[in-house]
Amino acid sequence: MNLRLIADLAVARLGLPMPMAKLATIQAIALALEGDMAITFAEALADWIATRELESECLEALCPLLAAVPRQEATALIRRAIKRPSIASDGLLSLVTGSPTLVAAWTGCHSNPATRFVVLDEEESLLRAGTFIPPLFTHQLEKLERQSSRPFIRQWAFEYRVLAARYGIHSDGHLDYFLGSDRENVGQFVARRSHLARSAFLRTLACAVEHWHMPLGVASGFAETAYPAEPIFLRIRPQNAPEWARGVQRRASIEAADAPTFAKTVIDSIETELNGRIMHCSLAVVDEPRCHVEFEVFAIAGASATLDEAQVLRFYDHLLGKITPTRDSLRAFVSPDFDSEVREALGFVPLLLPLVGYSIGYLQADIVGRVPYVPTASIGLPHLELVPMPDGAVFRSEGCDVGSWAWWRWNWKPTHQRDQPAPTACCSSLTHRAARRLIEHFGGRIEHVWRISTWTRETDYGEWTETKETGRHVT
Repeated sequence: MNLRLIADLAVARLGLPMPMAKLATIQAIALALEGDMAITFAEALADWIATRELESECLEALCPLLAAVPRQEATALIRRAIKRPSIASDGLLSLVTGSPTLVAAWTGCHSNPATRFVVLDEEESLLRAGTFIPPLFTHQLEKLERQSSRPFIRQWAFEYRVLAARYGIHSDGHLDYFLGSDRENVGQFVARRSHLARSAFLRTLACAVEHWHMPLGVASGFAETAYPAEPIFLRIRPQNAPEWARGVQRRASIEAADAPTFAKTVIDSIETELNGRIMHCSLAVVDEPRCHVEFEVFAIAGASATLDEAQVLRFYDHLLGKITPTRDSLRAFVSPDFDSEVREALGFVPLLLPLVGYSIGYLQADIVGRVPYVPTASIGLPHLELVPMPDGAVFRSEGCDVGSWAWWRWNWKPTHQRDQPAPTACCSSLTHRAARRLIEHFGGRIEHVWRISTWTRETDYGEWTETKETGRHVT
């Protein structure tokens, strides 16, 4: 077996329907594009993208360019191979190359406006149902309809019909093959019908630019809905589990019976191993046939003695979708600073915000299934950034590394038990000095609020019962 055949086989794994499998493939190809095998893998990727029938499949093939720092000739080779360009592929390539719009015209990138005589009720109903494409796509096109009075949903249904007739819907296969023995499991799959719908969405935007005078800049913003992932997220590679996690994630259920003592033991042991302060951590700590335990810990400061731990947890849960670090292109996540009014209203100082952004892609399914949180900036710890690195990510303030962020797969499977987090784990930490700087301007000390979620059942195949306990840990 020669290198080119190996490259072809590796690239073909982009066709797997599981987001994590696609993500692992993308990041493996990205590593190859930075090394001695760059041109061989670029040629394999170019051949793959040249044979894609659908616009959204081309986006997946462009993702390795975002996750790497590829050679210019490799990027040019892959760019020339695209047979199904879209406003989204143009946007991704612009990020990679630093150049503005690359496609001169969108003629041929859509099916022309649907005539009023075409009956599209069935297609519209399928797309609106949200069974194989998220409702966000419908919401985005409805928003455009309200703004322009143009038939965006109808055009989407028309493009979907054209693509289905041209290439065939085929079968999405037996995706339940990946569910395992427990049919109550859930997971996300991206199969043929999803790609048809996403591609039809992109073709609708191209049609609007050419025929309905939609500004390209506006279309580009809406096209980001179809990105497989937030571009900067692709630069954060899942890591191997830290050494300390091997002990923490293999606890026995009897150890977790006394929740406060267990929480204190876990927090203290992790901080000792890290030689720093936990800011946020979420991971499974017990995984037995009849007992599964998840542990989460969140940092706060300046809290009163009568603090309601549930209020803290509700506040952090409430932040999802409402606030997130800004993105400095593909370079770093940049944390804001909570203003004093927020602190006074809450009765404690929040120190975290969710890393998940306002717009996410299906490659981020597992990171949404277990949301990571990162520290905010402050007067004492200004310009705090999370910077992707080859082996993970680091927190950096004013050019100095001040902590680390880890995200890893743990006992990973394509699906997981309903209502349980994704089979991953994450941990944000700061050095002791950085943690002191973070809170020095408003006094107090860093404390932890924890939540332990436990699922138990009477038999190996019985129904699960969930319980939750919360508490506060003061070092």
